[in-house]
Amino acid sequence: MPLLPSPRRPSGPSLTAGRDLPAWPLYLMFAGFPLFWVAGLGTFVPILMALLLGPLMVVRRGIRVPTGFGWWALFVAWACVAALQLDGAPRLIGYGVRMSNYVGATVLFVYVHNIGRRRLPLHRGLALLAAFFAVVVAGGWLGVLAPTGRLSTPLATLLPERIAANAYVDALVRPAFAEVQHPYGSPTVFYRPSAPFPYTNGWGCNAALLVPCVLAALAAARGRVAVRPRRAARRRSSQAGRGGRAAGGRWLPWALVGLLAAALGPALATLNRGLYLAIAVGIGYAAVRLAVRGRLATLAAVGVCAGAGLAVGVLSGAAAALQARLEYSQSSTDRLSVYAEALQGTLASPLLGNGAPRPSATLDVSVGTQGQIWNVMYSYGFPGLIFFVGWFGWLVWTTRRWRTTADLWLHVCLVVAAMTIAYYGYDGMQLSVLMAAAGLATREVRAR
Repeated sequence: MPLLPSPRRPSGPSLTAGRDLPAWPLYLMFAGFPLFWVAGLGTFVPILMALLLGPLMVVRRGIRVPTGFGWWALFVAWACVAALQLDGAPRLIGYGVRMSNYVGATVLFVYVHNIGRRRLPLHRGLALLAAFFAVVVAGGWLGVLAPTGRLSTPLATLLPERIAANAYVDALVRPAFAEVQHPYGSPTVFYRPSAPFPYTNGWGCNAALLVPCVLAALAAARGRVAVRPRRAARRRSSQAGRGGRAAGGRWLPWALVGLLAAALGPALATLNRGLYLAIAVGIGYAAVRLAVRGRLATLAAVGVCAGAGLAVGVLSGAAAALQARLEYSQSSTDRLSVYAEALQGTLASPLLGNGAPRPSATLDVSVGTQGQIWNVMYSYGFPGLIFFVGWFGWLVWTTRRWRTTADLWLHVCLVVAAMTIAYYGYDGMQLSVLMAAAGLATREVRAR
């Protein structure tokens, strides 16, 4: 008697494995980030969570990755080979920190891409990123209200004095609430919020990535508020219980709008040009995509909010303060000089790069620390750069089609990331936020 053909297995992520993966580690990572920060472990969250997420995936079968993940896998593998170029313990430590971020981001992406939609629906994943944005905004206000403050963590007391005295280590385990800058010749001291990250650019990069995610969460929340009453009407047997949840869920869109409004204060205080450029490009790009689809009401709302933010920036004096800082700061000229050094250093070792940044010959900075693509190019050579940029290009391309406004804003987050790698460093939580958003976006593409 012939055997019956076995049922065809689905081509997407394993449904059984995805449903079994728990969501609570992601809540711990993002919503629980303040716990790590006050302990002095904020910089090490990606690798600490990888040690938790990795075993959870190992004990389950059917973990899959999208085809384009090969770009990222090749990049991480090439970065491992580039370690042959390291020539000292200090550079080995810096290389190890960056590699731990890459490994942590890899595990996070695979985990989010495989977690089932029942355990972590899209609206909950977006709300989780919005919760982390609330942490970022709260840290920014801490820098605004107490700009000279500094957090003394338990890890700082445990480290040997010789290690804790290192300026970089001190910035990690005794984080300041704001960067204090006094450009030469300037009559003004600039206090730029940075908490809960060591540097202001870290705050700006996270904010640039998270604003589109919050807008995606807002779109998803508004859609759920509109849909729930119709579902309750179709299922009258449970109308009372579902109606209560629907009414209770109506506060979420207003809370997200309030969160975006609260972010204006610290965002303007950072005087971060990269943040403003990223938000402008992201909103402009979304406006074009909305206009093409004829979403005029959403387009008008985006335009009003953008105009209101610009007006607040001008009326609050932030625009004048930024102009004054640029008048005395040489940051643009210095960056161009460091970029030129990075290119020259890569041309001297084009295949494997230099393994890690090196001190600049002209400035008091390290070559390869003023933008992620420059870091990758200088540290891992041109092949590493091709793999790295290829990953970002694939993410943008594969998520370009959108069905809902939430899909569009999640795609905008990846577009913003592809642009800001030119001038922001993607270490620690910046890379984690990106990979979490990418995991959600690619999971939704596969589901569609």
